[in-house]
Amino acid sequence: MLLGPIILFCAIFFLTKDEPKVYNSFTSIYTGLASGSSLTSLESSKIDRVTTMTAFDNLINIVKLRSTIEEVGLRLFTSHMILEEPNPEVISRESYYELMNSVPDKIKKLVVKNDFDATYKAFVNYKIQNNQNYIYKLIELDNTYYGFEKILKELTVRRKNLSDMIEISYSATDPGICQQTLVILINVFIKNYADVKINQSDAILRYFQDQLNLAQEKLDLAEDELLQFNKDNNIINYYEQTEYIASQKESFDAKFNEIRMEYASAAAVLKVLEEKLSVQQRRVITNSKVLELRDQLAAVNIEKALKEYQSQFDTINQQLYIDEIAELSTESTALQNQLREQVNKAYFMSNSIEGVESNSVLTQWLETVINLESSEAKLVIGEQRKDEFRSTITEYAPKGAQMKRLERKIAIAEREYLSILESLNLAKLKQQNVELNSNLKVSDPPLYPNKSLPSKRKILLLVGLVIGFIIPAALIILLDFIDQSLKTEKRAEEFTGLTVAAIYPKIGKKVSRSLDIDNIKARAIDVLARKLILSKETNKAQEQKPDTNIVFSILDEEGKSTILGLLAERLADIGYKVLVLSDEKYTRLSNVEVYEYVINDSFHKCEVITDLMDEADRHKCYQNDFVFVEIPGILQNSFPINLFNGTDHSFMVTRANRAWTKSDTNAIKDILSFTEDKKPQILLNGVEIEEMENVIGDLPRKRSFIRRFVKNVIRLQFFSKDRINGSKKKQKKKQKKR
Repeated sequence: MLLGPIILFCAIFFLTKDEPKVYNSFTSIYTGLASGSSLTSLESSKIDRVTTMTAFDNLINIVKLRSTIEEVGLRLFTSHMILEEPNPEVISRESYYELMNSVPDKIKKLVVKNDFDATYKAFVNYKIQNNQNYIYKLIELDNTYYGFEKILKELTVRRKNLSDMIEISYSATDPGICQQTLVILINVFIKNYADVKINQSDAILRYFQDQLNLAQEKLDLAEDELLQFNKDNNIINYYEQTEYIASQKESFDAKFNEIRMEYASAAAVLKVLEEKLSVQQRRVITNSKVLELRDQLAAVNIEKALKEYQSQFDTINQQLYIDEIAELSTESTALQNQLREQVNKAYFMSNSIEGVESNSVLTQWLETVINLESSEAKLVIGEQRKDEFRSTITEYAPKGAQMKRLERKIAIAEREYLSILESLNLAKLKQQNVELNSNLKVSDPPLYPNKSLPSKRKILLLVGLVIGFIIPAALIILLDFIDQSLKTEKRAEEFTGLTVAAIYPKIGKKVSRSLDIDNIKARAIDVLARKLILSKETNKAQEQKPDTNIVFSILDEEGKSTILGLLAERLADIGYKVLVLSDEKYTRLSNVEVYEYVINDSFHKCEVITDLMDEADRHKCYQNDFVFVEIPGILQNSFPINLFNGTDHSFMVTRANRAWTKSDTNAIKDILSFTEDKKPQILLNGVEIEEMENVIGDLPRKRSFIRRFVKNVIRLQFFSKDRINGSKKKQKKKQKKR
């Protein structure tokens, strides 16, 4: 039990004797992911818990990316290769010379003196040539300082509680390499993180810029279409033009109605006046000269009205129209005067002056004719103007619908353009915000580790010692738990339900030579012998007859012949006569009579021991003190069940190292039903030597003083038997002196 822990302790001690020292360095980086400021808001940006956790997971995963770690390993290798001599702050002397001795010359030739970038680029180009070159294997395989898996194994990245900080720690056996690995990792990680964030925002920005260009093209096409429409239709401002046309038409309609009323009034008055004229007066107004002047006056009035109408639209030649209208007005006045003179002249020829003056009807007719011709001219121009309004309205009506369609198309294109423009501006703002937040700050730079981490050797030794005890103990407990073998006296009684009469030790090669084996065996047999003698002596007052016993086993080869032979010889040595009945021949037993019975078809019908003997030999049974009958294994052979009821004792011999099964219980069930008062007892064979102490006391062996002392301490026996006897002898001497 103690050997295992000691061996494990010694093995760990020697294996960890030359364990290298491990150095650790760490750095803290402020990310601002949870509570950082934002350009989109004057307050701190509020992010939910899931988004924050996702952002930190992305950040930590970027640190642990293969590309990130491989770049760190290659840059660290480059920084070591460009050194001309070891620098303890970068790499220790031992590690430097170990590296230089392992690097091939063709790799050393790639180094550009004092130029890190050029050397790094050369190493990268060499690495990607194939997967069998030195640099590729250095980075991809398990190199202590430059290998991807080794760096990742010693790297720890975690968020510090619920803060905006992440902590990165790294352990290595070289303090300079430990610090430089972290320094390089910080630079590579921050660059890669910024590239990922900015590239993501750049892609969004390019998308909105492309969409804005498409929207601009749509808007330009719609505006060009409207412009061409206005050009084709001579439209300056459609809505103002239509409003002006509508107001002009309304004003014209009012004036035209007045002209029509004026014309109708003049025509009505003229008709009334003509009815009042005399025949002579009618002859005057129908004079050819009067009619000619009347037609001329009508033509001048129409032309004058036309010029007045045209002057309203031609602002450039306004003065010309004024002059022409003035001339036409003068001509109209002249024609009016001529018409008056001609009427008066024709009337004078047939009437006196007094008659003309007194003829007011003719004068009224003349004035009415002049007014009528003037109204008629306006009416003609009004009808023309009315046709023009009708034509203009007919022309402008469909253009309005087309104009609406074009304006709606422009409005949609404009809204789309403005929406995309707003998104583009927001994307640019977010890009600036990403650039602001992706600029991570190193709040606690990695320091050069002057002290190594505490060695785990002591812990390993302690763990090894504990495991050395726990595993064997646990294994023993587990085996004992699953072990169904009888083993001990207590387990045998629990499993079988029978009483153990005696136990016999297991004698093997592994038994300690210090033990007195013969003494142990003799004392074990004495225990059983004493029980039998006590039983016989107790029944001495009864009728004198031999003490009959059955010795059987469930299976063969349980050791019943051996134990029975030893028991019979022991009883014979004490002075008792012993008879043994067996179906097999025994080797010669000292002072013991052996009778070999025959198993036949009537064997199972035997009710008393003498049924097993011939008639001539039956008297021998009564001449002995103890009679033992050995029955073969009852599970494989038939046996006389009634015999158990006619004997004094029955003993079942069974091995301690065998498991007690259900078949064993079923095998002795019939025996138990026949021997309710005299149930069989167990002779447990082959128990461990240590178990014998429960029956015979201390095992007889040679013990050192230390071992006896430790054993007494454990048992709380602080006074040995010799000391007690010695004290008694001293008391007797004192009594004699008195």
